[in-house]
Amino acid sequence: MSPFPPHIRLVIFDADNTLRRVTVPGRVCPWGPEEWEPLPGIRAALCGLRWGAGGLLLGMASNQDQVFYGHLTADMARRLLLDAAEAATGHRPPDGAVRFCIHAMDAGCGCRKPEPGLLHEAMEFQGMDPGATLFVGDADVDREAARRAGVAFLHVDDLLAGRQGAG
Repeated sequence: MSPFPPHIRLVIFDADNTLRRVTVPGRVCPWGPEEWEPLPGIRAALCGLRWGAGGLLLGMASNQDQVFYGHLTADMARRLLLDAAEAATGHRPPDGAVRFCIHAMDAGCGCRKPEPGLLHEAMEFQGMDPGATLFVGDADVDREAARRAGVAFLHVDDLLAGRQGAG
């Protein structure tokens, strides 16, 4: 049984503290494959669902300014995000479903959450409208990005607790 409302066709996830957690103290995101693990409980919540063709579409939207600061490459950031999606859901989304902002924190771009750019890009890639989309995150910037994009929001704590409090 899906933890998401029945009208939802696309679920977009934040990465850090939503699908994965960093295992290196003091880091906001991993810089390499050995520096993260799935968020406790996330696999149990998501792996039993049907993802991809004939199921839920999967997307990601993540601020990855550590690329701008030179701590990892955009290719590594994409790989780590894809790996996190696969570890959490058992499904590896297509590259284009993973959207991330590599700009500096104060760049003022339209893609850095809480701006809605990443969510709009993920919806466009998957051919979904806001009414069929849900964003799952852990932070106020995630909730605000969802509001600005006109999509439902579900806090990861509510997902893990089995509550559908999308709104």
